[in-house]
Amino acid sequence: MRRPTKLFRCLPLLAMLACAQHPVHHATFDAVDQDDSGTIEWREFKETYPEASPKSYLEADKNKDGDVAPGEWEAYIQRFAP
Repeated sequence: MRRPTKLFRCLPLLAMLACAQHPVHHATFDAVDQDDSGTIEWREFKETYPEASPKSYLEADKNKDGDVAPGEWEAYIQRFAP
């Protein structure tokens, strides 16, 4: 009988780590847009979610203009809603 490869034995751990990559971001747009500019800037996102990575912010900024608009935020939080 062949022994499972190391990769095969690590799959459950890799799956758990992949799920842990996306913390739940559920605050309302207005709660994150602290300066009421109508967009969420990286600084505001990071202040609201200190554990968040730049990757999370970039995923929310769908049009890649550097800010997250209300529609982008709604789509982002719906994508990861529990």
